[in-house]
Amino acid sequence: MLDFGQHDPLAFADAQMLVASCLSQMRFPERVSPSTAAVRHRVLENPGAYSGPWGDGPFYVEHLNRIMDCLWSDSPHREVGVMGPSQVGKSEIGNNSQLHTIIYDQADTLFIGPDRVLIESYVKKEFDKMIEHAVAFEDVGDLKSRLLPGAGSDTLNLKRFYGADFFFFWPTGSRLRALPFSRIRIDDLDEISTDIDNQGDAVSLAHGRMGSFEAFGQTMLYVNSSPKLGPRAGIEAFVAAGTNERLWVDCLDSECGTPFPMEYEQLMFDRGGSPADAAASAEMACPKCGCCFGQKEKRALMETHRWIGRGETAVPRSENPTGKTGELEQNTRASFRLDGVQGFRPWSEIAQRARRAEIALEYEQDEGPLKSFDQTILGRNYRVRSSGEAPVSEDELVLRAKASAYALGEVPPGVEVLIATIDQQGNRFEVGVWGFGTHFRAWLIDRFPILTVEENGKQRPLRPFTRPEDWAVIHEKVMSRSYPLAGAPHLRMKLFNTAVDTGGLDAATDNAFAWWHAMVSGDAGSGRAPLPPTAITLIKGGNNPKARKLPPPTIDAKRQIKGAPQAELYLPNVARLKDIANVALNRREDGPGYVQFPRDIAPEYLAELRAETKQGDVWIRDPHDANETWDLMIYARAVLLRFGGDDSALAWVPAWARPPRGGPAKLETGPPDRDPVDNFDPTASPVVKIEKAQKTGGSRPRQRRGIRTRRAG
Repeated sequence: MLDFGQHDPLAFADAQMLVASCLSQMRFPERVSPSTAAVRHRVLENPGAYSGPWGDGPFYVEHLNRIMDCLWSDSPHREVGVMGPSQVGKSEIGNNSQLHTIIYDQADTLFIGPDRVLIESYVKKEFDKMIEHAVAFEDVGDLKSRLLPGAGSDTLNLKRFYGADFFFFWPTGSRLRALPFSRIRIDDLDEISTDIDNQGDAVSLAHGRMGSFEAFGQTMLYVNSSPKLGPRAGIEAFVAAGTNERLWVDCLDSECGTPFPMEYEQLMFDRGGSPADAAASAEMACPKCGCCFGQKEKRALMETHRWIGRGETAVPRSENPTGKTGELEQNTRASFRLDGVQGFRPWSEIAQRARRAEIALEYEQDEGPLKSFDQTILGRNYRVRSSGEAPVSEDELVLRAKASAYALGEVPPGVEVLIATIDQQGNRFEVGVWGFGTHFRAWLIDRFPILTVEENGKQRPLRPFTRPEDWAVIHEKVMSRSYPLAGAPHLRMKLFNTAVDTGGLDAATDNAFAWWHAMVSGDAGSGRAPLPPTAITLIKGGNNPKARKLPPPTIDAKRQIKGAPQAELYLPNVARLKDIANVALNRREDGPGYVQFPRDIAPEYLAELRAETKQGDVWIRDPHDANETWDLMIYARAVLLRFGGDDSALAWVPAWARPPRGGPAKLETGPPDRDPVDNFDPTASPVVKIEKAQKTGGSRPRQRRGIRTRRAG
């Protein structure tokens, strides 16, 4: 029989200890600042990084004291906002403030995070670890000693301490109006909806929960985030409306001593070399004397810091021991801008990441890495690098085309691969053929519509949405084409891949899939051999602006044919691809990403490239403006991503799809005297004869060698 100790003698609590414990709870807490409380009690536990008492590690953190000390009841401020990247201490400011609340300045507190997953991650990885490793100081206990007994006092969403309950919620209208709180912390503001359940933004709803405490001046709201919503919204707007303080330091040169803002603009590194060169050369430079200071001098620089806000001016300490003059404007909101160079990342890593992002923009026309760098490494809203220049106009594109050395239907030197793209409309196919070279230089090779077919000796309009047989025109009038090299018309180049927009209607999509299966199965009646699945790309524009540039393809089970190869549908992130194409199109000088046009291209096709403008994060088209050429260019970029990812060297292009040897290396500018190639007429509307459908053969497609697919991020 199990013995649960029921026969042990009764044990009584020590009466003296019990009374002492009760009296200690009645003692008024010592008045100390949050920064002092952090030094007394906070112990970091970060396997793989610094673990130990707060402030004793290799990173300088005393510049955060000013922010932390704005977060308690003795502060003249009722709101504190911090904008900055990751790894600069935004979360630790809030954590140390919460530790101070539990031990020295008790009040019920609400923590708001963007979603449930992040709330769970924060509580388990940060808050629970803070409780576990915090230490006592003299006769002041640690955090665990202040946690109330009982399982209900230590849950994922509620932590109950003596004098203070902590709630951890993700934002919903009901949660933000259900309970009153005097202190609220909002993490990652820019990741939270600006209209929560149609009731308003998180900051406004938080103020609604604090109304009963505001009359007593005992409220505190802490908001922090990396920026992403632009300068007039989210965390940047919140910070701009406060004291808007920046960190300044002094030049360490004894003959200079000039103060300057410690920000990314003062970080000097090799901007013309490799990322490794940038990392090796990273130094902080004084803007006046030019003296440079390496990573080893970072702590010394930051020890000279002071925060400069509205109404204040930084001056040398020889003029004023505080390093500033003026008086900070009175504001109930203290706000601060933390820069990535002030944080825990080495300057070498920041420089390396910056150079990588610059190279991606230069050679891949992709501003995505720069956007990520600005927001997550520097802590700033993304600024388009070409925002100071006007976008290239339609007239500029016309002049660019007139100065071109090649004509419509020719392949100029530099082209390494040809891609045909097709946009289906209700009464036609719009066709574009694009050439690409290294570093994603691009040329428009051909552009035409297919409007009619010949059926039973008569012409009739195309109906791609409703007539599956009309799709036969694509193989004969597009996929079977080859193009002569400019300056060497006897040499011709084949198409590598044909991308087709599957359309937005079910019938149109059904027809696209049926055509794909017909192409890869072959046609025994006409003798057309099966095509490999890599010869065709089915595309439908994705509607998730946060998705990868080209997510893995989807398989539509209801449109598959048993025993046949699987038809894959690609849903590119068209918003991001349009950003990339726009950067390329706006380049005015020859180089990586530059887009060239034939000298005889119709001006209306060039106008279609400027039919859309970006408003915020969305590309908008006037409903009266055609944009087919723009869409065709986007589809071509998606094909590049499918097969080569971000490989700007185009090493993945197979030999059979490259231009034949013997072509000219360079063309003279201006139209040469030559005869039309093969009676090519770019303005003619291609017509194809529709005959009785033949049964498709069941032979498997023959794979071409050297083609593979990559997934793009």
